[in-house]
Amino acid sequence: MKLRHLAAGAATVGLIALSGPAFAAGPPYTVAVGGSTSGTQTVTASSTGTVQFSAKNNAGTIVNMNCTSVSGSGTVTKGSGLTQIATINSTTWVGCRIPGGAATVTQNGIWNITGTGSTATAGTSDSVAGYVGSADASVALTSSPSLCSFTVTGHADGTFNEATQQLVINETGYSGDLTLSSVGPCLGQLQNGNPANMITTLNISTGGAGAINLS
Repeated sequence: MKLRHLAAGAATVGLIALSGPAFAAGPPYTVAVGGSTSGTQTVTASSTGTVQFSAKNNAGTIVNMNCTSVSGSGTVTKGSGLTQIATINSTTWVGCRIPGGAATVTQNGIWNITGTGSTATAGTSDSVAGYVGSADASVALTSSPSLCSFTVTGHADGTFNEATQQLVINETGYSGDLTLSSVGPCLGQLQNGNPANMITTLNISTGGAGAINLS
């Protein structure tokens, strides 16, 4: 399933979705976990590699600020007639670096997953698009937050593959879906309003409850 717009990302740590216009919800879905369409299911996510995060500053320079890994937990809502299909309740970021050195990333609030398109089949091999919305994270230099800190907010595109149960967050092009605010001072390399990209692949687990499927 493909997600349209995260976060951070972040992204992120996520769950599900399908393609369509930015910020528009797709048709209602039936969401099942291991064939069950009743109740909710706790899920976890862990990245398969680095989290690529970057921003384009006012001078047009790309500032890379990657993390070694990200993991998280959330809840999938099972049932029919759904557009918002999951939440990202918490994330843990490891090995992050911003201008000045090692950084601490803190998720603010609960992020949501909304579908934006239609599933191709009722089977288990679709890629479904949508977005991780309400993304909000505080980032600060671990050793001295006053020297560099900022907030990332917005939405992040991504794709959830039912066959692999992987979520690929792929917010690219510095579209402004993710932006920086409350920047200061970060060695003059970042400014308020800078657009950001985020790319990572997450393995999604239901803890043995079965695969996530949208139809």
